[in-house]
Amino acid sequence: MRLTGPLHLAFLLVAITFSLSCSRNSPTDPPGCSGCQFVYSTTTSGQILSFPVSTSGVLSTPTSVSGPANSTGIIAVSPSALQPYVYVSDPGNSAIRAYTVSSTDGSLSPAPFGPYALSGAPGELAAFGTTLYAASSAGSIFAFTVNSDGSLTAVSGSPFSAGSGLSHLAVVPSQAVANTTFLYAANSTDANGSISAFTISSSGALAPVTGSPFPTIANAGPEGFYDGGNILYVALKNANAVAALTINADGSLTSVAQSPFPAGQGTSSLSGADGFLFATNNLDGTISSYNMDPVSGVLTQVNGSPFTAAIPSGDVLYDNGKLFLPVASSNTINGFLPDLSSGAVNSLSGSPFPAGTGPLALTTAGFPVIDPP
Repeated sequence: MRLTGPLHLAFLLVAITFSLSCSRNSPTDPPGCSGCQFVYSTTTSGQILSFPVSTSGVLSTPTSVSGPANSTGIIAVSPSALQPYVYVSDPGNSAIRAYTVSSTDGSLSPAPFGPYALSGAPGELAAFGTTLYAASSAGSIFAFTVNSDGSLTAVSGSPFSAGSGLSHLAVVPSQAVANTTFLYAANSTDANGSISAFTISSSGALAPVTGSPFPTIANAGPEGFYDGGNILYVALKNANAVAALTINADGSLTSVAQSPFPAGQGTSSLSGADGFLFATNNLDGTISSYNMDPVSGVLTQVNGSPFTAAIPSGDVLYDNGKLFLPVASSNTINGFLPDLSSGAVNSLSGSPFPAGTGPLALTTAGFPVIDPP
């Protein structure tokens, strides 16, 4: 059938409108990659890698974009449900850099804003809602509001003083007080192995908890955290152990009986799921696995622990039931599949995954499932 006259014109207008609506790609459009997940890695070589992740945990060949070298901080924040941004610490230039995430393939592009300067080299990054926190080697925590377009605005009062050798950060919602959230900071070179504690205000500003900082054990070298609900777990790299601290209603910390609990050599980062805690040991290349008592916080190593893994170059990442470790010495990311019925840790099928040169810090991001897509 051949269309003529007004009917023909109307058909052309509908076709043009449909074509334009399908071709535009604004941040508010539904993602072209419904339900897709990605792992991102900083490297020693100044590249940021983007790995598509299959449902079985296999990391596909990554794309890369130029970024800061030797960054130990990377995190994804989504000011809107359909558009995450990735933020990376830049220790060489004492700044934070921002990247947009493609909704088609998860690849990264430098954002048209930033970099954002800090005093001291930034390391670990953490987020609470749309507030971004950066640990600085100067012993301060910088706080930024993540705006709807992904740009950053400094929170009033930032930076906030923490302690010596500030490394890792943890944002922990209170289990005792509604609408209250705490931030904990590991002071890795403090002689008391201390943890600085703060209450997060509605603006994202930090107020020190009375009695902060709280000691673990002398010269313990606290590093990575795990939020155990009413218990805060801390990796103690110099003590080859994991500390367990009760989180009180005011955010103060009290050591659990029998804490700290023995781990492997150089315990540095923690993750967990379904009542199990996993501790990566940087010096002997193992993963210690524990049952967590939900009431007392006491840790009991599972049968077979510690499990052979690899010597990591950065913190462990837990994502959808899998553990991922960056291993710079082999230029790979090693994947592990924890058995969430026994706590045993096994190598993930297809692991290790090639990862360019010297992977360091890992994070994950993804897009929601759109139904219909």
